[in-house]
Amino acid sequence: MTAAAPFKLDKKDHQILQALQDDARQPLAALGRRIGLSQPAISERVKKLEDAGVIAGYGARINLAMVGLALQAVVRVRTTHAHIQRYVALFQSMPEVLDAVRVTGEDCFIVRCAFAGPQDLERVVDALAAHGSVSTSLVLSHPVSKPPTLG
Repeated sequence: MTAAAPFKLDKKDHQILQALQDDARQPLAALGRRIGLSQPAISERVKKLEDAGVIAGYGARINLAMVGLALQAVVRVRTTHAHIQRYVALFQSMPEVLDAVRVTGEDCFIVRCAFAGPQDLERVVDALAAHGSVSTSLVLSHPVSKPPTLG
């Protein structure tokens, strides 16, 4: 993945992004009032931010415990360069994998997973250990989870 050139954001763009991170479901008219823009102007700006890829999508934040996934783990994966793409494909195919980041240092990936129970964790750890070593830490709590502050 190559880094894209930064999109030039002005003060209003920063305000729009912050407001959408706070509440992406608010109507565009309400967003425009909050930012000080007309409905057509806010619609145009949001569309421009979407088209440029600054706004990559919208989604719901799910309470994992409420949908039966009360157990989370952070798994560090260490492998050789020859297996990097195999792991990426494996992560994408596993519904338990919430996100995976490729990192520098001794480990190659840090993977966050969610499970219904220990038997699911065991199955995932066994699958991830197929091409390298894994180190697993259970998540006790998630005290900080926030979007970036812009501007």
